[in-house]
Amino acid sequence: MFAASFVALSVAAFASASPLAARGASCSPNFEGVGLRVVDSWSGLEFGPSGETVLAPVVSSSFRGPSGLDWHFEQHGQPIVSYIIKDVNNNNLAVSARVDGSILLDTASNSGNAPDQLWTVQCDTCSTGISGIHGKVASQCIIRSPTHNGGCVVVGPSAGSPAIVTNSGSCSYFDFFSS
Repeated sequence: MFAASFVALSVAAFASASPLAARGASCSPNFEGVGLRVVDSWSGLEFGPSGETVLAPVVSSSFRGPSGLDWHFEQHGQPIVSYIIKDVNNNNLAVSARVDGSILLDTASNSGNAPDQLWTVQCDTCSTGISGIHGKVASQCIIRSPTHNGGCVVVGPSAGSPAIVTNSGSCSYFDFFSS
């Protein structure tokens, strides 16, 4: 009787521990060069460019509209996965984290090693074969800037508000969509 109870409790403890372990898992997507739209998972506000020029702020909307694709997330190619976020129509423009926490488009680094243009993306779920998917390809993602000691991107409270990098408060969680 004791052995049967012990086995039953052990199985129950193991079964309840498995989902918790899965919740802590994260992934860094391989976006396969597709154009992407990045949307705050809760507010529905976008992480988008205010224009297609150098020093255009990245804001909580996109000048291309709510269904337009805005970005290419290009993997940096180093062992620690990081991305250079480039304008979908102009690969000479990259998203840059400024010292004051603002996020702007700037001329893309020729070397691809400009620290202010490198970003990490950690998601709860990542699709594979993204180039063949239309719709959501990654969800519940945090975008971080290594130059800000791992500070995360936060979209503003309303459409058009600046997106920022911060080390205090809550991070925005984003969903990524392809065409």
